[in-house]
Amino acid sequence: MNRSGIVYIVHHIDTEGPLWENIDELFDRLKVIFGIVMEPTYENLEKLQKGQIDMPLSKKQEISVAVDPHTIGFKRNWSMIEEMLLRIMVPSFRNDVSDSFGGGWIYNWHVMDHVGFGFDNPRHRDMGHHNIFDFYTYIIKNTNSTQDKIHWHFHPIPFYKQANIMATSYDNSISTLHQILCRRLIDKNWFPVVNRAGFHAERSDSNLFLEQWIPFDPSNLAVDESHQPMHQKDQTNGRFADWRGAPTDWSLYHPSLYDWRVQGNANRIIARILNMKARHRNISIEEIEKAFVKAANGDNVYLGITNHDWREMAVEIDEFREMLQIVSKKFPQVKFRYAETVDAFRKTIGYSDNEIENNKLELDVSLIGDTLNVDTLKGEIFGPQPYLAFKTKSGDYFHDNFDFQTPKRSFSYVFDEYTVPLVNIECIAVASNDKYGNTFIRNINPQLNSVK
Repeated sequence: MNRSGIVYIVHHIDTEGPLWENIDELFDRLKVIFGIVMEPTYENLEKLQKGQIDMPLSKKQEISVAVDPHTIGFKRNWSMIEEMLLRIMVPSFRNDVSDSFGGGWIYNWHVMDHVGFGFDNPRHRDMGHHNIFDFYTYIIKNTNSTQDKIHWHFHPIPFYKQANIMATSYDNSISTLHQILCRRLIDKNWFPVVNRAGFHAERSDSNLFLEQWIPFDPSNLAVDESHQPMHQKDQTNGRFADWRGAPTDWSLYHPSLYDWRVQGNANRIIARILNMKARHRNISIEEIEKAFVKAANGDNVYLGITNHDWREMAVEIDEFREMLQIVSKKFPQVKFRYAETVDAFRKTIGYSDNEIENNKLELDVSLIGDTLNVDTLKGEIFGPQPYLAFKTKSGDYFHDNFDFQTPKRSFSYVFDEYTVPLVNIECIAVASNDKYGNTFIRNINPQLNSVK
């Protein structure tokens, strides 16, 4: 008889700050998604919520979920979000349903910056670098939530730069993307190791971008065909959240370089996640049972769930924990553990603590004259090169490629007339992950020639 594996429960929050929507904006959104044309009134909203409309039952059901009071009950300002967080980050809430090891709930905050957009901001997003990052750094510290970690989330920029419009292109957003990364690295000494796809969407360009830098990617939102949304324009026929063909059995996989949805020879590892009380692809008892069956057969399992910080998270967590308890009682031999995402990836992949520590990435970073040198001392970088960012004395942030001396081992970069003269540089930062999720960061002050 096989020894049972462990089900790692990993809660990913797309952490975007407040979201506001009035009745007119709601009905505009319903028109785009479902093709519904109705007067934007609360009376008509109630009809939609009660299914008192003439259309096929399956469409009624999808609409009723989309307009459920919980689904549209957005946290409109930071005060509302902070009030919620102070309820759900305390030990009494975390430990209301302990895991099999006596542990409490853990949050993985995938923080984005609303930057690169224009003035069209009908959802009242909090625009600017570090606004959301700084708030969650503060709330984690003030609640002593050391078990929680901040991770990466990015929304590609649409053609007309509206802050409420979804997009998928990293290529069209590349300048904004690197500005966020450079500023996080230089200003906050932080570099991403785990990605959560914005709008649940990956494409060929983001697939290749992530493959350069980020080893872990819990973004697979695949569901069995019978559970695919049928009537939502933004979720059908390969629009957003296109994970058709990806595993639905809670398996991890290396994607193909040419198709992020199928097994291939890329280096990063993708995990599956499902929504919590959203309008599509939600976690269910059936899906939790799949994970427990897999664990009962001897595998460690990464069970990812995801939601947003602009909705009432306590309700979503409690609903999930109720389902979890039901399933857990059916599988008394299977243990489950609430987990931080990097730890869950490591345990599910099968990396030992000794392997992780003995191969932990170390780089030697030095500035000799106008040349920055980076050499691998221990371990191996994830991707083809470390990430290079620098800030000028005039306040501009830049990213650039290294010159490759020995692939994967040795790199250099020259600050001169072809790039930026070193005399104009305020600070330089170098970062890289390894495949185990260890992150190495070094900051260089050219004036003092100090590295830390």
